[in-house]
Amino acid sequence: MSEPRARTPRDYRAEIVGSLTPVRPLPAPARRVWILVPIGILLAVTAPFLSTRGDLTDYAPLLTWGLTAVQSFIGLWLLALGFREAVPGCNVSTFALSSALGLSAFIVIAVTLATNAVSATVVPDGVGLQFWFECVIWPFMLGAPFMMAATLMAARAFPTRPAITGALCGLSAGLLSDAGWRLSCWISEPAHVLGSHGLAIVALTAAGALVAVCADLPRWRRLRHRSRAT
Repeated sequence: MSEPRARTPRDYRAEIVGSLTPVRPLPAPARRVWILVPIGILLAVTAPFLSTRGDLTDYAPLLTWGLTAVQSFIGLWLLALGFREAVPGCNVSTFALSSALGLSAFIVIAVTLATNAVSATVVPDGVGLQFWFECVIWPFMLGAPFMMAATLMAARAFPTRPAITGALCGLSAGLLSDAGWRLSCWISEPAHVLGSHGLAIVALTAAGALVAVCADLPRWRRLRHRSRAT
């Protein structure tokens, strides 16, 4: 019985080529951002259309829709940053991530202080816990669908740092949701806004990171299985 012929590089190349199947190319990060821009704008304007605080009408449109537009723009910029981070080899720098976090905190604090300066409203006695709970749950619920859609779209690019990718998508959803909710919530007191609204933003950020990590787990399991098989 003759010994089996040793496999040559040409044999391996032919095997690899034979196993390839066509796939649909993933759109560029900028194109994927534009897909979600209409949904992001809808997220930012939903709450004000349902209920708008009337004490700010004298300062419209600069302090109302003007600041909401600025915060929404930053939220969409964070989404673009997250989609770029999702592409292997295109990880954003530590400086860019720090800038994103700093800018997010700055815009929320600045808008809160500006709103409180022109119309200082406080939480009525006896309903502090109720108002705080509503201003955590409702912005989170409004932003959750956008966070899920953005994070799952980003996960399709197989990010090498899924937690950071998901966190950026969640932070984007948080800012977009809060951009509209600030015009619906009648309380300007910084302790209430930064506590409850801020917690909703943090919760969406953490949820985005968790969703991205969970979405990425099957891929790593497949890679680990293939490495063991070889």
